[in-house]
Amino acid sequence: MRRSERFWKPSSLFLVGVVVYAGCATKSDVEELQANVKRAELTEIFRVGVAESRDAVLFGNISDIGVTSDDQLLVADADAKVIYVFSESGDSLHTFGRPGNGPGEFESIRDMDIGPGDSVFVWDGRRDRLVVFEPETFQFSYDIEIESLSEGDRSATGLISINNDLLLMRFTAPYSLSSDEDGLDFDIIQFVNRDGRPVGEPLLRMPVVRHFLYRTESGMGLLLLPFPRRSSIKPGLDGTLYYGWNDSISFDVYSAGGDLLRTVRYGHEAVPVTQQDLDERIQSMSDATRQLFLREVEIPKTKPAYSTFTISDKNQIWIKNTPASDSLEVLWTVLGLDNQALFEFELPRNTNVRVVRGNRVYAEAELEDGAPYVVVYNHEPQA
Repeated sequence: MRRSERFWKPSSLFLVGVVVYAGCATKSDVEELQANVKRAELTEIFRVGVAESRDAVLFGNISDIGVTSDDQLLVADADAKVIYVFSESGDSLHTFGRPGNGPGEFESIRDMDIGPGDSVFVWDGRRDRLVVFEPETFQFSYDIEIESLSEGDRSATGLISINNDLLLMRFTAPYSLSSDEDGLDFDIIQFVNRDGRPVGEPLLRMPVVRHFLYRTESGMGLLLLPFPRRSSIKPGLDGTLYYGWNDSISFDVYSAGGDLLRTVRYGHEAVPVTQQDLDERIQSMSDATRQLFLREVEIPKTKPAYSTFTISDKNQIWIKNTPASDSLEVLWTVLGLDNQALFEFELPRNTNVRVVRGNRVYAEAELEDGAPYVVVYNHEPQA
C-alpha cells in the first residue's frame, strides 16, 4: 500500500498569513472579556420561503441574498435558477433571470452582488460569466465572460464584490485525484476589468482546504477532513476586504489596493473535539477506510473558532461562534475595529446572517426538513 497523502496543509507561498494568533484564551480570560459585553435580542419582522408566509414562494437552494438601496430583498435560488424579488415588508413582487444559456439566463447561480446604482451581478460558474441586470427593472443588460488566470490555469470560481469599474473574483486551480502538486493549494483573489480580463498582480492568495487523498493497491479515494480550518474573505465598506482563517477569531483588514490596514482580534475559549464528535464523523465509513483514516489523518484537538462571519454596513464583524455539539442556539459576537465586542446575541443553530443593513438583519435559515428560507430581523444598532 502506498502511503496516503494530505493536501490540506497551507503552503508557504501564501501572501495572506495563516499564522494563528494567540486568540485562544482560557475560560477565565473569556469570561472576563464577556463580562461587560451587552446582550442583544433580534426581533423577527417577517419570513419568506415558508408555507405559512404570504409570499407562497418555496426555495430550493439559496445561493445568495442581496438588498438594494431601496430595501428590496433579492434571493438567488440555485435550484430554480432565478432571482426572487421581495418588497421591504416581505411581499413577493416578481422574479428575474431563468434557466438556460441565452441572454439573461443561468446554467448555475453561485454568487450575487449589487453594484453601483443597484445593478445586479450574478455569477454563472458553469458558463464562466457574470450576468448583469439593470437597476429597478432588473432587465438583462449584458454578460461578462471571465478569462482564466495563467498561473496554475486557475479559473474563476466566485464573485466577491464590485469595486468601482473593477470586479473582484476568486480563482481556483483545477484538482484531480492524480495530482501530487501541493503548491496549487491556494486560491487567488484578483481584480478583473469589465471586459473579463484579469488586471494587475494578485490581490491576495488564500489557503484551500483539500480532502484527504488515499491510495491503495485497489484504487484511490477522497475523504472529508474532520473539523477543517478554512479561509474566508468578505467585502466591507469603501472596497475594504476582511480575511479570516477560522482557527482563531482574528481578521486581517485590507484596503481596496491590497494594503494591510489592521488586524482585529478577539479571545475565545476553544471547543474540544470529543470522542462522540469523532465517532459521528467516522460511523458511515467501512472498517478498512476507518482504520486508514484514524491511522493517517491528524485529528484536531479543537474545533474551529467560528463557522462563518459577515460584515455590516458599519464595518462591524458579525461572527457565528462554534457551539457545543448539543447546542440548539449559537452565540454570535459583533466586533468593532478596535478589537472590542459591541454586543452578543443568540440565533438558532441552522441560521446564518448574510446581510446587515441599518437596523435590519437578513439571514438564511432551515426548517427541520432542511428546506431553506429567509428570515429578516430588527436590531437596535450599537455605537
